[in-house]
Amino acid sequence: MFRADGNARIGLGHLTRCRVLAELLATQGHTCLLATREPLGPNWFGLGREAGRSLGHHDWVRVLPIPADVALADEPAWLGQQLTAYDLLVLDGYDFDLAYQLRWGQLGRGLVLFDDFARAYSPADVVLNAAGGLTAAHYAGRTAPGAQLALGPAYALLRPEFWQAQRRATKPPNTDRVFLNLGGADPHNHTLPLMRELAARFPTRHLSVVTGAAYAHRPALEAAARALPQVRLHHDLSARALAELLRRCGLYVCPPSGMASECAAVGGLLLVFLTAGNQQLVYNYLTQNQLALPYSALADLPVAELPALAAAMRARQRQVFSPDGIAARYGRVFEDLGRTYQLDVRRATAADATLYFSWANDPSVRATATRPEPIAWADHLAWFERRLADPHCYLLLFGLRGQLLGQVRVEFREEMGTISYSLDAAWRGQGLGTAVLRRALAELRRARPGRWTLDGLVRTSNAASARIFERLGFDAAGTETHGEADFTRFRQEVPAVPTFA
Repeated sequence: MFRADGNARIGLGHLTRCRVLAELLATQGHTCLLATREPLGPNWFGLGREAGRSLGHHDWVRVLPIPADVALADEPAWLGQQLTAYDLLVLDGYDFDLAYQLRWGQLGRGLVLFDDFARAYSPADVVLNAAGGLTAAHYAGRTAPGAQLALGPAYALLRPEFWQAQRRATKPPNTDRVFLNLGGADPHNHTLPLMRELAARFPTRHLSVVTGAAYAHRPALEAAARALPQVRLHHDLSARALAELLRRCGLYVCPPSGMASECAAVGGLLLVFLTAGNQQLVYNYLTQNQLALPYSALADLPVAELPALAAAMRARQRQVFSPDGIAARYGRVFEDLGRTYQLDVRRATAADATLYFSWANDPSVRATATRPEPIAWADHLAWFERRLADPHCYLLLFGLRGQLLGQVRVEFREEMGTISYSLDAAWRGQGLGTAVLRRALAELRRARPGRWTLDGLVRTSNAASARIFERLGFDAAGTETHGEADFTRFRQEVPAVPTFA
């Protein structure tokens, strides 16, 4: 389920991004829905023209209008009623604050968040931010334990038409043709003054001005364009037509948004113009890495050098913006998260003592334990009863399709916890270790919103288990010896969930 809105006030960037991801996931067998408050009508994104279908259903998504009487604070509960316990929610928009995300999380459902700022805490299971130059350090202390970060242009979501245009763009960029677009809505109508500036700067060059479906200033723009013979206006282009127009142009002016990525994918002299605060990270990355120039630099660029500048910039852009591997990367992200939330989870009870005993005495489990000798039934039962009675001990059982497959145990002493896990022999080797531990961390985060630290001991020879802990954000914190075996201690510091009004 995608949750996003688009209109003349906020633009169409959130919806466009969701559409591209939904199309990609649909090709991999996922069923996608869009929950939105303001459906834009049957030609939304040109789908009416391209697919011949109304807004209510497309190949890639079914649209679910949110009733007007459902308040924003009540949306998570309402969305939960529309979905099964195993479905995932993807949020893209700035109204979905921490309180909203936590309300969804209390339902025990998976959450993916599109983030453009890298500055606020999120309890999401996956954080997506395609801005360049980001690393995990930018999100330190701002994510839930075990959260997966999908960062950088390797996750840039571009419609396939633009990758196709990249392959067809074999001639040098044609800087005699200038492209201008300020987003799908451009609520402040930056398009009009920039069109006039570009027409004055390039009086003999062809200027293509593109406005989006939610652009509300067409009469004023059309009136001004009538006095500018080199200007041609385009409105609400299909992706195919827009990509072809970019291929024929060689100098682009647009915001540092998804549009900038589409221009850079085709390749040419890109000048970026800030229109919203959420564009700052992309703006910084593009300009600092010479993948674009600030629009303000245009006045000082020698006209004779524009072709060479465009060719050099395209070469740099091609090294960053490539379709290779994007589908596989997103496929892994959603496959991993889907596996995590396909699991059923419950607290252990006294009736599970025998099951725990059989798992604890599994030879492969004993071989990786700090105390490898077999466990006697009486000792196990006494230990198990103590753990069940301890309010700071979490014995979590995981199942799939009605069969129990493994367990995670976490024991806290004040803010310090130790974590261990094991899988039934029949379920090993299927990539479930990561899913089980990630789900356990999500359950712990909901149960313990305060600050805590989690340690896990992994036998040094157990490389597979070490990779799981590393994948989930644990850092190696030293080695130690127990008996005759060496172990690596993995540790994760988990910040408290911020409070909100």
